[in-house]
Amino acid sequence: QARLAAVAREAWHEDPTMRPTFQSLRASFRSIGIESSGGIVGNLLNRMEKYATNLEEVVEERTAQLQCEKKRTDDLIESMLPKSVADQLRSGSVVPPEWFTCVSIYFSDIVGFTALSSLSTPQQVLEMLNDLYT
Repeated sequence: QARLAAVAREAWHEDPTMRPTFQSLRASFRSIGIESSGGIVGNLLNRMEKYATNLEEVVEERTAQLQCEKKRTDDLIESMLPKSVADQLRSGSVVPPEWFTCVSIYFSDIVGFTALSSLSTPQQVLEMLNDLYT
């Protein structure tokens, strides 16, 4: 009983890297006289092993998706902002305002822009703005 309780405590260790593997659990059960290849214990171990393997695959897949989305976000930010500003924002730094001695600001209103752009693809809107302002 004491050895079984010790195996259970090991399996519930707070640090996942300190928990025994399924092979180690099977060996521990055999050493204390519990058959782990068949019956309820074996079935339970097999199901837990399949679940753990599947969970690892899901975590890997989601991590890959997250990295892909992070790259897309980084690419988008870098296409909209200067690289130095994007890097500062990514690092969590405050981006200090810049001062220029001479600047021109142009405001314009395109009558019907909202209606026109809602009927156009993003590429068409971009081409129209480029035609107007370049």
